[in-house]
Amino acid sequence: MKKIFLICAVGALAACTHAIKPENNSDSLMMVKSAPSNCTYLYKLDAEASVYSHDDAIQYLKNRIAEQNKTGNVFWLERDETVQNTWVMFGPEYKYLMTARVYDCAK
Repeated sequence: MKKIFLICAVGALAACTHAIKPENNSDSLMMVKSAPSNCTYLYKLDAEASVYSHDDAIQYLKNRIAEQNKTGNVFWLERDETVQNTWVMFGPEYKYLMTARVYDCAK
């Protein structure tokens, strides 16, 4: 019984941590609440992430932006929707649909 409790406790703690880790200097990207002015618009990127938290979905999007190897350093979420995954017994309950507009803002 103690082993089952220990396994459940470790599993619960693991579920609370962020599953998506920063890659390719994605931490340097900054998210803004509206379209920035005085910045150069670069491109639009659509992303879909089935993860356990909105923070993980944002990190997934940041990693995707960083993979583009372009000069963008700021992004604005044009679309940020949460959709329930259907027929999922083990795994994330929701998937996040996002569209980001990526900008290059001179520092």
